[in-house]
Amino acid sequence: MISGTGGQGVVTAARLLCDCFAERGHEVVSGQLHGMAQRGGAVQSSVIIDGGISPMIAAGRADFVVGLEPVETVRALPLMSSQTTVYMNTTPVMSFVLAQRAVREEVGRKYPEVVELERCIRAVTNNLVKLDATRIATEASSSAGLNMVMLGCLLGSAGLPCTANAFSDFVASRSPGALLEANVKAFRLGVEAVKAGGAG
Repeated sequence: MISGTGGQGVVTAARLLCDCFAERGHEVVSGQLHGMAQRGGAVQSSVIIDGGISPMIAAGRADFVVGLEPVETVRALPLMSSQTTVYMNTTPVMSFVLAQRAVREEVGRKYPEVVELERCIRAVTNNLVKLDATRIATEASSSAGLNMVMLGCLLGSAGLPCTANAFSDFVASRSPGALLEANVKAFRLGVEAVKAGGAG
């Protein structure tokens, strides 16, 4: 499951995974759940590789959760089990709904403490890699490359039937010329981050 907010590249990341594994001969299905995506609402994309024809992930059956935003990572909690590996970007995004509520109640910006969100995840699985992927994407000269950093984490874990090098080549083949270097660099930095263990 890839989970994030509108504009973070959740659907693009899922499409890249689907296309890559389909080209490698795997049976792949995907499904999307869009909130108010254009306004920064919740977006979730499932990617199921060689797991049947349903695009739905059953409760507690996600092998991996890739969270591009902390609250949206926790939103995928029902899909997690003790066997799930979670990659969580620690940089928050104030959602449209939360921002509107804050304005109505005149309480200012309210966002859960990331450490509390982490505790929620660790109560289910201790396989959590957290990192400031937004900062890493900026280092790659592409703040829009957050999804590439997170895909680097996923493929760098060696838990999928595709090497990080092979996926990097695939990303390069699908990236527009102006974004090719930044996308590949962001992906590579994500691979390095997961191999270093993220931020714990």
